[in-house]
Amino acid sequence: MLKRIGRWNVRVVHAALIALLIAVFVWFFHNWLFEASFFFTLSVVCAVLAYRVVSQSERAFTVTLWAMFLNFLALTSIENGLAVPAAGPWFLGFIVGSIGGGYVWRGPRAGTEFKQPKRIRQADGSFTGGRRLAVINGVCGLVLAAIGTAGLVLLSPTMTAVAVLAVSVLGGWALFRFAPPLQVRNGLLLVVPVGWIALALVGGATDQTALPFAWAYGVLAGILIGGRYWTGPRLGQPRPPFNGPGRRRRKRRTGQKTVNTFAMRGR
Repeated sequence: MLKRIGRWNVRVVHAALIALLIAVFVWFFHNWLFEASFFFTLSVVCAVLAYRVVSQSERAFTVTLWAMFLNFLALTSIENGLAVPAAGPWFLGFIVGSIGGGYVWRGPRAGTEFKQPKRIRQADGSFTGGRRLAVINGVCGLVLAAIGTAGLVLLSPTMTAVAVLAVSVLGGWALFRFAPPLQVRNGLLLVVPVGWIALALVGGATDQTALPFAWAYGVLAGILIGGRYWTGPRLGQPRPPFNGPGRRRRKRRTGQKTVNTFAMRGR
């Protein structure tokens, strides 16, 4: 009974926080309420889908969260051209959608954090795939590539930016399509933030603000496209080394633990 009351209180707090954020949105952007509502609503929908649908794939979920942050930075860059507030409504909408999609509101688990069912492992310890995971990762990859292309059109539609987008997609795809050791791959991923900073400096000096966004969106899209099997019996499975057997903890035998305890006492 106390647990149910506690969960009910959690729902009240979350609902009150959502109402407060909506009130803040209306108060700050009442002069552009119609235009700002588009970005606010779109962000809410994207966040809810990220937590309720995309979270079935851990990699797609992580990439999507980074993309939501990139969207905020991109909207900050194009607000002057749009002449309407976009980044602020997007940020508030993301928080509202994360709260709404990240918790269970009805049923026996109401008030608890929303979690997808645990991934199923095969007999060899590798993760299963399926058409659903393939569709989730494929759609997310295509959406990221489309956002990167839209950013080129709105920010700086130059051939240099197009080349950066193409190279970044190819680089992200190759990095996860072919299987270098995990430590090597993690080291190569450091190129992503380094490239972002370098291209941001170059873009600022040459008035090509789309360069860092093209790089980031392209790499994220390439990671999703190259990190899965898209045909055959392994459809939807992550490629190695991220599909290897998990570490299994060895259980100590009770008898062995008892013997060790007596041995320690005899010292």
